[in-house]
Amino acid sequence: MNLRTTKKVARQVAHQLQQHNGGVVYLHGVMGAGKTTLVGEVVRILCPTAQPNSPTYTLINQYAENIYHADLYRLWHDDNLDVQPDENQIQQILDGTGILDLCVPGNYVFVEWSHGIKLGDVYQMTINIKVKEDGNREFIID
Repeated sequence: MNLRTTKKVARQVAHQLQQHNGGVVYLHGVMGAGKTTLVGEVVRILCPTAQPNSPTYTLINQYAENIYHADLYRLWHDDNLDVQPDENQIQQILDGTGILDLCVPGNYVFVEWSHGIKLGDVYQMTINIKVKEDGNREFIID
């Protein structure tokens, strides 16, 4: 992975979020693509004293008063689930996590493995990370 490219993208993302008084960033990519690395770089720009790490086992990490990082992988990839949850089940799952309460103006919320859900009525962006054959990453921001 080219960390220089990741840092450049992180600066762009942080700038856009600051221009919109926060928002929700959905990150997509295969496991190991660099989603958590990108979030870590953005978080360090927004709050230099933060110590970002993967929320895979905690579900949601809080890095500052208004900076949150969610990894919803375990919600959708539960060994006990034989089928994808329907909309009602998704809503119950999200209500149970408290993540919906975080998606308000002024907060920065990063969501890995969102599976197409949309959270709140705040600024939102989606970042798709593709791993190239040479190991570098391509970042596609919508």
